[in-house]
Amino acid sequence: MRSLLTICCRAESPASMDDLPLWRFEDRVQTFPTKDPALAFSGQKAAQVEEADPQVDLVLGATGPALVEECFFVPVTVTSKGHSVFSGELKVNLVDVKGGGLFSPREVEPLSSDSSHHVQLLGVSSTETEDDPQVASSKIMKIQQSFGLVSVPFLKDGESWSCKLEIKWNRPKPIMLFVSLGYFPDVNELSSQKVHVHKSLQIEGKTGIVISHQFMLPFHKYPLLLSKQSPSLPMNEASVLVVSTKNCSEVPLELQSMSIDMDDDHERLYTLQHGGGGAEDMLGISHLMPGAEFRKVFTIVPEVESSSLVLGSVALRWRRKSETQEACVLTKYKLPDVNIELPPLVVRQECPPYAILGDPFAYVLRIKNQTKLLQEVKFSLGDAQSFVLAGSHTDSTFILPKSEHVVSYKIVPLCSGKQQLPRVTVTSVRYSAAFQPSVAASTVFVFPSKPHFQIAAAAADAENKALEPVATE
Repeated sequence: MRSLLTICCRAESPASMDDLPLWRFEDRVQTFPTKDPALAFSGQKAAQVEEADPQVDLVLGATGPALVEECFFVPVTVTSKGHSVFSGELKVNLVDVKGGGLFSPREVEPLSSDSSHHVQLLGVSSTETEDDPQVASSKIMKIQQSFGLVSVPFLKDGESWSCKLEIKWNRPKPIMLFVSLGYFPDVNELSSQKVHVHKSLQIEGKTGIVISHQFMLPFHKYPLLLSKQSPSLPMNEASVLVVSTKNCSEVPLELQSMSIDMDDDHERLYTLQHGGGGAEDMLGISHLMPGAEFRKVFTIVPEVESSSLVLGSVALRWRRKSETQEACVLTKYKLPDVNIELPPLVVRQECPPYAILGDPFAYVLRIKNQTKLLQEVKFSLGDAQSFVLAGSHTDSTFILPKSEHVVSYKIVPLCSGKQQLPRVTVTSVRYSAAFQPSVAASTVFVFPSKPHFQIAAAAADAENKALEPVATE
C-alpha cells in the first residue's frame, strides 16, 4: 500500500447523515489489498458499540407554568436502582422551543446585561449546598446563562440525591429543559464504561402580572388645561392616579405591597397620598385569582410647572400563592412623564347626591379665575324633559383676577329614577375653550318620596356582625 495510505477512525452516531471519508484504490489494481471483500470494496468498516442500560432514575419535578420575573425552581432527583453512582455529572441546557435563541442583544443595552437574556439559569441548590457554602463551590462546577454543569455525590444502590434548578424568565417564552446525567457504575473508571441518562421537559414562561394606569380628575372638578400635550395635569390641584394590576396567569397570586418610587437621580416634586396616608401601601396578603384585577388609587398634587415632570415607577411586590413561603417578586412599571401647567380657570360643580320628586334643589357652578387677568366667561343651560329649572339659560359675565364667580340654578325633578341633569356649557372667550360636564357627572337619582335611613342589625346571636345602612320608604 506504500506510504500514501491514510486510516481514519472516529466514533459516529447511527443517526448521522454525513459520509465518512473513504480511502479508494485505483481501478488498475487487480487484487484487493485486504481479504475482507466488504472492507476492500467500501473502504470502511463499522463496529456498533452498545451502552449499558442505566439503572438510575432521573426525575424532573416541575409543575405549572413559570411566571416572568419570578425565580422558578425545577426539582431534579437522582435515584439509584441497581447501579452505584461514581463521578456523576449533571448537565443542564436551556433551549428555545421555537429556535429563536434565548438572547436578544437589540432589546437591552449594554449587551452584558443579564436582562438581555430572555431566560437565565441562575444557579443550582441542594441540601448540601444550602448547609455549607464551601461545598456549593465544589459541587457546582460551571453555571452560564443557559448551561450548567454540576457534580453529583457518590450514591450507593437505593440512595437518592436531589437539587433545584433556579431559572428566571425576563420575557414570556417557552423553553425546553434538557438534563443529562453521566456516571460510572464502578469505582474503577478505566475498566468501566460511562452510562448516560437523558430527560427533557418543556416549560412555558408566561406573563404573571400586567400593570396599567389611568389619570383622572377629582369628582365634579374640572380645570381648564390649554396644552395639547398628553398627559397633562393641573398644578396645585389634586389629580387621581389609578394603578390597575391584573393576574394574567393560571395560578393565584398574593400581593404584598404597592408603592411609587423615584429614581436616585430625580427628586419628588409633587405630593403623593393614598387611602393609607402615605406614598406606600402595605397590602398585607391580598389574594388575586386568575383573571382578577386589583386597583389602587393615589392622589397627586404637583407643586411646580414643568413640561415633563417625572412621576417615578410603580413598585409592586407579589408572589405565587403556595403552601411554602416563596420569595417576593418585585415588578416595576415606569409611569410616563407628565406636563404640569397652571389652569387659568377651574370649574367646580355642586349638586346633591340624590333628589326627591317635586322638591327643588340647587345646582351650582363655581368658576374660579386663577390668573391676573380679567376673564370673560359665557355659560348656557340646556332644557331637560325630566326637570323644570329657574334661572337664565344663556348669560355671560366677567370674573375678576384671583376671584370666583358662582352660577346657581333651582331645579325641580318631575320624574323618579336615574335622571340626566340639564347640560351646562361654560366657554372662555379669551382662550376659545368650552367646557361641558360628563354624562356620569350630570346624573342624579330621584326618589319618589323622602327616604328614611335606619340601622338594621343582624341576628342577635351573631357575633361581630357589621352594621349596614338600609334605605326604606
